[in-house]
Amino acid sequence: MTIQRERPGVTVELIAKAKERVEARTGVVLVPYQAEWGAPDTLVKLATYEERVAETFGEVDTIELTAEGGASILGYRMTNGSAVAASYEQPEALRIEALYPGLRGNDLQVTILASSAEPGKMELQVAGPVRTEKFSFADTQELVTKASQSIYVRVKKLGDTAVDAVSATSLTGGTSGTSTLTSAEATKLFAAVSGADFDTMYLPFDDAAVQAAAKQFMGDRRTQNKKLSTLVIGGKAVDDDNMTKHVERSVAQNARYVVNSAIAGQHNNGKTYGSLEWAAWVAGMIAATPAHESLTAVVVPLKKALKDWGHTEILNALGTGTLIATRDGDVYIIESAVNTLAVVGTNEREDYGKIRVSMTLDQIVNDISQVGKKYKGKLGNNDLGGAVFVSAVHAYMTVREQQGAIDSGWTFADQKNGVGDRRGFLLSAKPLDAIEYFDIDWEVL
Repeated sequence: MTIQRERPGVTVELIAKAKERVEARTGVVLVPYQAEWGAPDTLVKLATYEERVAETFGEVDTIELTAEGGASILGYRMTNGSAVAASYEQPEALRIEALYPGLRGNDLQVTILASSAEPGKMELQVAGPVRTEKFSFADTQELVTKASQSIYVRVKKLGDTAVDAVSATSLTGGTSGTSTLTSAEATKLFAAVSGADFDTMYLPFDDAAVQAAAKQFMGDRRTQNKKLSTLVIGGKAVDDDNMTKHVERSVAQNARYVVNSAIAGQHNNGKTYGSLEWAAWVAGMIAATPAHESLTAVVVPLKKALKDWGHTEILNALGTGTLIATRDGDVYIIESAVNTLAVVGTNEREDYGKIRVSMTLDQIVNDISQVGKKYKGKLGNNDLGGAVFVSAVHAYMTVREQQGAIDSGWTFADQKNGVGDRRGFLLSAKPLDAIEYFDIDWEVL
């Protein structure tokens, strides 16, 4: 019967998900950004360097910072809705329009001349920041088809008039869609990405009110959408040398699913970033780090910190759940992989204040929930159906224990309380943190 065909799939998928969690580069980071190029107000998957370059020309620093750890990126270009794409037109013949709206389209140049590759045909050349593209064509319709593969432009046929030759002509008319980010843009962003799947979210807003709204948004996703992920925030550049300001942000959040970056200074690439931009790097590292590893003592690509924190400032940061980088010899490292949970609330424990523990909790819930949703409605609400799901989760949890993500002694049981279309299961497991403190007693003989 149908339910029998589903049994192997449930177990195999959960095992596959468990094994993914020890591989780097499996995490997904949502990166909202502003730029003069890219699909406007649209979620775009950017899993590789080539995809990032095609979508952003590699010019968005926060995306490149996020990608350094190897995580996949879910980009979302924020615009104010007024961006216009640059274009070039030959009346009654064709219109060449930039693939995306924004000022960057004005930098593209088109040349139309006799084709050297295919004698008897014309050739469109599009010069841009990545490469120069060339498309040979016998007629406008052929050009429309071939240019659909361009990373720069799209061509529209306007009529049957022959296409004229033209040399190095820039597209014109592109207008910007960027503006100072406001709470209205944040509200629009939250609505647009609410249903997306991602492990961490970088927030490009330093306004305290927006950060509070973002925390609420992430909390609502957890309770209403059953999508668990971590928010990473930073602060205003003018306050980045003030630990009191960093601490205030952490205290205002106080949640295991919010990480507050206080890293600021010159990156190894020579550029200087504030804590708001460095938060993108942190988000990428959190998502890319395998489940059995901690971010504590990870080397930060920081050439020179804006400020080297003193002992008291470091203790204040750790006590309030503020993520900082401290000098350790010739490099900077993450002092301790903490989130902003500092005051433990209902159903929380002290170890939830560590990123590794919190991410393990979220990963397990997300993995089991995602597979459970795929197979909901396919298992009968009886002991046999419950046993199938329990078997699948047992296989998954066994792999997580072998990875070192959870301790031994875990259980997952069917509560056998199925009524109608609902059934309860109980998971008991202890996520493992990493050893950060080594207390050694030396007995001198």
